[in-house]
Amino acid sequence: MPSGASSGFGSRREDRETALGILYAAETQGRENLEVLNEQPVKSESYVYDLIEGIASKREEIDSLIESNAEEWRLERMPVVDRAVLRVAVLELINFPETSIATILNEAVELVGEYSTENSKRFVNGLLSQIADQVRS
Repeated sequence: MPSGASSGFGSRREDRETALGILYAAETQGRENLEVLNEQPVKSESYVYDLIEGIASKREEIDSLIESNAEEWRLERMPVVDRAVLRVAVLELINFPETSIATILNEAVELVGEYSTENSKRFVNGLLSQIADQVRS
């Protein structure tokens, strides 16, 4: 299996993008993340599953880290895409120490650059850098 590929579903980049879609769909439809995940053709041993399951189980911790580091920004005021990307990245910082901080930040910035606003790139990068300093020190 090539470096960076996950268990049978695609690259880690594709898995993060799929997780972003699931989180976005769940939030905009007012549904649970795991409910939306279970409707997808995602294997339970995939990285997508690990991300969504991890976010579901650590949602309070993740959201607390985001809010406490986002000066003057409440979580509910952030764009849905930004929240979803931040949740994926913060989970990776907490649960996947084998993934470098640089990789996590770069992927998050690329995703918000593609799906959110130009301003989101700087915001997400700065916020994740602060959180990385806290959880990976």
